[in-house]
Amino acid sequence: MEIRPLAELRAADNLSLAFNPYGLGGRMEPEDAAEFQQHQIADCDLADGVAAGTRDSFERLRTVFAYGVLCYDVYTLVGDQALLIYEQALRDRFMEWCAGTITFRRPNGPDVSCTVTSYDDVPKLAGKMTRERTKLVVHAHAVEFNGMLHGLRLWARAAGLLRGRRSRTVEDALAKLRNHVAHPSGHHVDTPVEAARTVRDLAELINQLWGQATTDGRLYPAPLRREIALLSWNESGRTRMEPAGAFILSDPKEDQRDEAYQHVVVRSIPFVPGSQWDDAHWAEFDTRYETTRFPTDYLWGPGTREEARAWLDRERPEGDTVDFTDRVFLVQDHQRLLPPMRPAVAAGLPEEERAGIWHAVRADFPDDAFSHVRGSADRSTGHARRPGDCSACSAELLGFGSHDEALRAAAAALGPIQAVQLPSVRLPLSPFRPRGRERSVRPARRACLAPARYSDDAQTSSPGKMRSKSNT
Repeated sequence: MEIRPLAELRAADNLSLAFNPYGLGGRMEPEDAAEFQQHQIADCDLADGVAAGTRDSFERLRTVFAYGVLCYDVYTLVGDQALLIYEQALRDRFMEWCAGTITFRRPNGPDVSCTVTSYDDVPKLAGKMTRERTKLVVHAHAVEFNGMLHGLRLWARAAGLLRGRRSRTVEDALAKLRNHVAHPSGHHVDTPVEAARTVRDLAELINQLWGQATTDGRLYPAPLRREIALLSWNESGRTRMEPAGAFILSDPKEDQRDEAYQHVVVRSIPFVPGSQWDDAHWAEFDTRYETTRFPTDYLWGPGTREEARAWLDRERPEGDTVDFTDRVFLVQDHQRLLPPMRPAVAAGLPEEERAGIWHAVRADFPDDAFSHVRGSADRSTGHARRPGDCSACSAELLGFGSHDEALRAAAAALGPIQAVQLPSVRLPLSPFRPRGRERSVRPARRACLAPARYSDDAQTSSPGKMRSKSNT
């Protein structure tokens, strides 16, 4: 080993300096690079209730990360150690959850409860109980549990500590990477970008385990704010969205100029230019099918602008927050595969529109549910055809069969479902035509077999005013 002088150890690593706010390129000054890299994880603060051991290990990561400017290999060490802390966080949270007592369910016989004083006792006990084919009791569930990372992940999901369907696929990837680090078979090098992302993902996972979602998070985002908005369209296919507050304050003379438009009032994610939460499919709103990316609730309409103004003045609806993860959708397969519905809407369908095979699917987005059902028709794709997590996508199949069977599967996940019957409202960009005796506020379009997305040619103005699209 070459002994290097202190001055050389203090010098910045040229590889680290090559990473700048614009990507790879000209090298930054050492002082600027040190500040820039620290900012990448500066906001990764842990929730107050996080266990001391997990917190100390995580804070050590953040401290060491700053020294990557002096030694590029530090980023690889930080990324690897972050993956190991993944399991430590699960272990610490498990001990808090069980409060010293864990219960196993035997295949034949009464449940057995065991006392543990530290997590070192858990794998030994779990191994013994696994040989007896027992399962860990987690609330109303019983899950396989071997005390290792796989069992801890199953426990955290069953306990409701981790949420989201797409985040589950990231958890799978983190587990595989952790196993690669714990049992290496070769040499690897991480970049500052990869190391920072792993640290940020770890912070989100730790906070979620202790009940705190992350604002604008990648894995476990906090619930999104929805506001009251007015959706408007005319026969030529032009569609607009405007906040209800701006609409109420607008010039009433516009009511006469907008006679050719029809309007509905909804509760939806507000338009924020450049936001990752901007719903690019707002102009495809459909009261029957889930065609927008985020949940959009119908409130009133269709009607004239004057009628919309009167309803808003009278009812004064308010915005809310909504968690868009782990939603439950019903997908109908009858002559063609139809887009996902909310269970409450499906429950309110007339008897003649309940034919075919129905699938109850849990997913974060309606497109995910649709893609799973479409893919499951081909056995070679590997999509789950029995209830459970799908290994080929981020959906979970809850059940399938008749309309009533699918509703029962959805109710088992959601609780009692209250049927709703909404007026048939479709904006011009909605790709799904009315069926049967259903009435639409616009001429029927050609039915699509998949949730096709139209090109986004939005014409935008200031966020406080109006957003529009044209169907050209």
